[in-house]
Amino acid sequence: MAQVPQALSTEVPTREQIQQELEDNEKLIKAILENMNAGKLQACAGYQKKLQQNLMRLASIADAQPPPTVVEPSNAAAVVPQQQASPVPQQ
Repeated sequence: MAQVPQALSTEVPTREQIQQELEDNEKLIKAILENMNAGKLQACAGYQKKLQQNLMRLASIADAQPPPTVVEPSNAAAVVPQQQASPVPQQ
C-alpha cells in the first residue's frame, strides 16, 4: 500500500500537533542560522528543505479551514446614531 504524503493527508491535526510543528520550525530556523553563521552553507540545505515542507503543510491546513463567521450585533438599530432635530423657527 502506498503511503500518502503528509502534505496530502486528510487527517486533521490537533492543536498540540500543530504547536509541536511550530516548535520544530523554530528549532529548524535556529539550526539554519547557526550553520549560516558558522559558514556551513551546505549543511543548511537539509534544514531548509524540512522547514519548507513544514510550512507548506501548515499553509495547506490553514487553507482548508472554513472562513470565520461574522456576527452582526443583535441591536443594530441602537448602533445607528440618531439625527438631531433642527430647531424650527417660530413665527
